[in-house]
Amino acid sequence: MVSSTSSIDFAVIGHQDNWEGIERFVNGLRTPEQGKLSVEKIKSIFPFIPPRVLFNVQVKSITGSQINGIYIDTFFDPDKLDIQYSKANSSKVIQAASCAEKEGARITTLGGFTSIVLEGNFNYFARKATKFTTGNTLTAAYIVKGVETAAGQSHINLANSKLLIVGATGDIGMACVTYFKNKVKQLLLCARSLNRLENLAKFLLEENVNIKFSVSVDELLQDADVIICVASTTGLNFRDCKKDALICDAGYPKNLDKRIHDNPEVQLFHGGMGQVSMGFCFNPDYSNSIYCYPVPGIAHGCILEAMVLAFENKIESYSTGRGNITTDKIEEIYACGLKHGITLAPFHNAYGLWPD
Repeated sequence: MVSSTSSIDFAVIGHQDNWEGIERFVNGLRTPEQGKLSVEKIKSIFPFIPPRVLFNVQVKSITGSQINGIYIDTFFDPDKLDIQYSKANSSKVIQAASCAEKEGARITTLGGFTSIVLEGNFNYFARKATKFTTGNTLTAAYIVKGVETAAGQSHINLANSKLLIVGATGDIGMACVTYFKNKVKQLLLCARSLNRLENLAKFLLEENVNIKFSVSVDELLQDADVIICVASTTGLNFRDCKKDALICDAGYPKNLDKRIHDNPEVQLFHGGMGQVSMGFCFNPDYSNSIYCYPVPGIAHGCILEAMVLAFENKIESYSTGRGNITTDKIEEIYACGLKHGITLAPFHNAYGLWPD
């Protein structure tokens, strides 16, 4: 295990989302004499590794201050992120949380699926000295600010646009709904649960918000000028999209890029991403094997929320549960990030900087 620094300002609990990245990381740690491991061999070992600190992180603010953090991997099996494996995954999250507390982290963020596994069940974390946050508020901030900025660059008038939100009843999806409900011509809402959709629709209709909703994305796709995919999806048919549609892939993992060729005129960028303008450094430095972004300093908003809170000395459970993210909190955490040079990431997708 990596030795922690004397003061741990923040911790990130995360996981890898595909075997390709895991293979690159694991073999990046091995010497030429040791040789490379096959994916099959890695698959037989990796999921049985207990959560542990992989590296330390140092982050600098434009104010001149610096914070120290750690990254704790849960070693989830990326093929077992469905609800049927939630019990085993929850156990690993709790082990990772205990690791963060043992290391003395003041604020810890639950990245990726680690927050989804325990969504709405923060009782365990409430009793801990370390404060825990899902990081969803800053993620939502980078999604909505990204859509507004990208729409402006693409000459899309949001006030005259129909906005489709896939995953509308999740925590981040509801935050996007709240933010855009009075800023677009119509909200098109899609989610897996019809009951949750109907409850959300009832609330919005009482506020006279123009909406249409369905559990089938195909029923909504052709009307959408702008699309936010909060939930990772493989069911989005780009052939049915408007040819100039703006698409924000904010799911985890991000998996819409391969569909661009079905409709090359759509404009797709990875949403929910921010950038530390002063950069961050790892110790040990695994950046060659784990960093996969086109420019330095990019990270998911959930990770960056812990950093912003640590810089601001706001040691609190900033984002918890479902449906608690307000527009005011989005603006607050976004402004706090800007104060320290943590900004909206440059637009990019799997093929490089967007729209190139």
